[in-house]
Amino acid sequence: MNLDYQLFEMINQFAGKNHLIDQMVILFSKYGPILIGMVFVWLWFTKSGNKDNNRQIVLFALTITVIALGLNKLIEMMYFRPRPFVDHAVNLLSEKTSLDPSFPSNHSAGSFALAFALFWKRRKIGGIFLVFAVLMALSRIFIGVHYPLDVTAGATIALLVTFMVIWQRHLLEPLFNLVIRIFSKSNSKSVNL
Repeated sequence: MNLDYQLFEMINQFAGKNHLIDQMVILFSKYGPILIGMVFVWLWFTKSGNKDNNRQIVLFALTITVIALGLNKLIEMMYFRPRPFVDHAVNLLSEKTSLDPSFPSNHSAGSFALAFALFWKRRKIGGIFLVFAVLMALSRIFIGVHYPLDVTAGATIALLVTFMVIWQRHLLEPLFNLVIRIFSKSNSKSVNL
C-alpha cells in the first residue's frame, strides 16, 4: 500500500461513525466554497474600509481562482486518476458519486486560491481562511472523494498561481483599477437615476 492511500484510510476511517459529525462535514464540504464566495461578494459591496482596495482583493482572488481551476482542468485532461471509491472500499458519505478525475482537487484548489489571495492582502482574516481551506481539504478526504495527494496538489497549484499573480501584479493592477472605476461609475449612475 502506498502512503497516499494509507493517509486516506487514516482520515476516512472516521466517516460513518457519528451521524452528527458526518452531516456537519458533508455540509461543510458541499457548501463551504459558497460561504467563502459570499465573503468575497460582501467584500466587493461593503462600505467599510477602502472600497477600491477591497474590490482589488476580490479581483485578485477571482483571477487566482480561475487560473488555478483552469490548470486543474488541463491536468485532468492529461491524467485521469479515479476517485478513491472507484478502486477501494471506502466510507463514502457523498450522495453524488462523481466519476470525474480525483486529481487534483478542485475544491481544494478553489478554497486555497481564495485563502491565499486574502492572506496576501489581509493577514489576519486570510489566516482564518487558510484554516478553513485546510478543513475543506480534509473534509474531501473524510467523505471519501479525494486522496490526500489530490487535495495537496490542489493547494500547491493555488499557491503557485498566487505567487505568479503576485509577481505579475504590475500588469493586472491597472486592468483591475479600470474595472473598479467602470463599476463605480455605472453604480453611481444607477443610484442617481
